[in-house]
Amino acid sequence: MAIIEKLEELYKKGEYRQIISDVPNVQKLEIEDHPDDARIFLQVAWTHHQLGEYDKSIPMMEEVAKYYEASGDIGESARRGLAHGLLQGRGFIGSADLIMKEIPPSLIRDNVRMNLYILAVRKGLTIPAEEITSMIMNALQTTPYATVNGHIINNGALALYEARDQASVKPYLPILPGLIFTAIGIYRATDTAKNHLAGVTFRASKICEAAGWKKLARIEAETSVGLWLELVSSQGGERYQKNLEGAEAQLKKLTR
Repeated sequence: MAIIEKLEELYKKGEYRQIISDVPNVQKLEIEDHPDDARIFLQVAWTHHQLGEYDKSIPMMEEVAKYYEASGDIGESARRGLAHGLLQGRGFIGSADLIMKEIPPSLIRDNVRMNLYILAVRKGLTIPAEEITSMIMNALQTTPYATVNGHIINNGALALYEARDQASVKPYLPILPGLIFTAIGIYRATDTAKNHLAGVTFRASKICEAAGWKKLARIEAETSVGLWLELVSSQGGERYQKNLEGAEAQLKKLTR
């Protein structure tokens, strides 16, 4: 169990490349009928997911899901990761939705659905504003807070922001700045990995800009740029570089 605990700690800190380095022979793990090996294998799969390496994470999640039921923690995590990967890596809304129906109701399942709604908006689809705000309220009221509470509020606020021209969403726009700053507070309180904090501060800048809060928008853009710079210098990777460039473009726009 010591290796699992070490990998979980590295994952929490966002030390994704270190995890991959520490498990060089992941394909040799015996995941069927060996839960400890399955947990290590799954942690590496989630690491590839966080790095945007969906071509690696999706097959690994599928492999674990074959052997473990959705009612258990290993099977649930594998299906949730698979749904996330299908949404973020391949844009498959229908397939992800079917997988989510296998997962028991929970906050972490709600977060997958929030990612589904973000993708749906980007595909030009109408999203259920009332259902989204209901899930956000549930995350706000479910204590003690954990990182997943922040994810739901963060992703829900983004979905509503990106759907801000939809008639059913407009009544909720005034609460978006408050929601995104609540997500930031939860991330800081739960010591969430730095890449999530960098991402949510970028979103906060965009949301504040849309609300007319230009000074706060600039402050959050500066914070996001600083965090992405730290990540690029400490961990590198094309994915972080692109995020940094996006944050820098947002800051430049706000400082003209």
